[in-house]
Amino acid sequence: MRRVRELAPVLTERARETEDLRRLPDGTIEDLAGTGLFGMLVPKRFGGAELGFEAMAAACREAGAGCGSTGWLSVIYTLHNWMVALFPEQAQEEVWAERPYALIPCVLAPTGTAEPADGGHRVTGRWSWGSGVMHADHAMVMGLVSADGAIEPRLFLLPRADVTVHDVWHTSGMRGTGSNDIEVADVFVPAHRSVPLAALAEGRSPGADVHPAALYRVPLVPVFALTSAAPVLGMAEGVLARFGERMRSRRMAYSGERQRDLMSGQIRLAAATADLAAARLLLEDALRDVSEAAAAGDGIDLHRRARARLVAAHVAGTARRVVNELCSAAGASTQFADSPFQRAQRDVNTISGHVVFDPDAAYALYGRVELGMDPGPTVLV
Repeated sequence: MRRVRELAPVLTERARETEDLRRLPDGTIEDLAGTGLFGMLVPKRFGGAELGFEAMAAACREAGAGCGSTGWLSVIYTLHNWMVALFPEQAQEEVWAERPYALIPCVLAPTGTAEPADGGHRVTGRWSWGSGVMHADHAMVMGLVSADGAIEPRLFLLPRADVTVHDVWHTSGMRGTGSNDIEVADVFVPAHRSVPLAALAEGRSPGADVHPAALYRVPLVPVFALTSAAPVLGMAEGVLARFGERMRSRRMAYSGERQRDLMSGQIRLAAATADLAAARLLLEDALRDVSEAAAAGDGIDLHRRARARLVAAHVAGTARRVVNELCSAAGASTQFADSPFQRAQRDVNTISGHVVFDPDAAYALYGRVELGMDPGPTVLV
């Protein structure tokens, strides 16, 4: 976390370049790898640190404070290495044969199909939102498999050479994530490179039998929701720090008053500080609850899963509100292209549209579970 925090000012300096490239600069990938971030959740037997989600989320918050796109891909690349540890052992050996981390986008939307074949499946489809694909050495995609009259979603792990990338990522925010479309055209994927979504969602993947640490028995959705909220919170924390710095020297147009002397600015600074501190504590508490439950062998029940969705959506919503309020109070000059304020505002508004941060869906899900109702078969929980 300290190393990423020290890198954050450099990420801020590169933010304009990152947007123009519509992917992370190669130097940023090298710098992030140098912090040890990508291997934080990789098993020790493969050269990783095997640390927990709390440390990982804290580091990704620091990256998000520097650059929203970089913070998001910090989560993507780090968390997806954890997901590799959930595959059969042979797949792990192949992915981490040369270094203790890989750069892997993952699309969980089941917009592809997979036909059973001798020794595996043949996968076909096209997936949007492939964050991180521009530096990828592998890719993970979700396909629906029809077998014995039933449909089973499975996650497939492929080498980068087996996928085609379509350049469609032209957006108002989060431009540096390079979240282009991924296409796979009738590619054979061996059995050891796929795992049922149900196994990932329930924390009983093949990797749970390979690695004894509780880290690898945690269900996918709570981890994805909570860690994804971390860089969004980091974006807001970065804006708050810059707003405080700006207030100290800014003079208001026409009146000439210093903004630091105005009660309106003081109130906004204080309110944002309290809101983000509360959001951070809520996020840390939820991550700790999930980790401790897994370590105790209690399992992550439906209530904990629903709470993770609730917390992630609430944290992201709080970050979005704070960023928009502070940017409004920071003045019109913050809308110039070189200003980190307008970039953070566009980034946080864009990423808040992610399905995992949908407040209506997350709040309704928690309400149904809390009231003893079935959340439904298609709900992401």
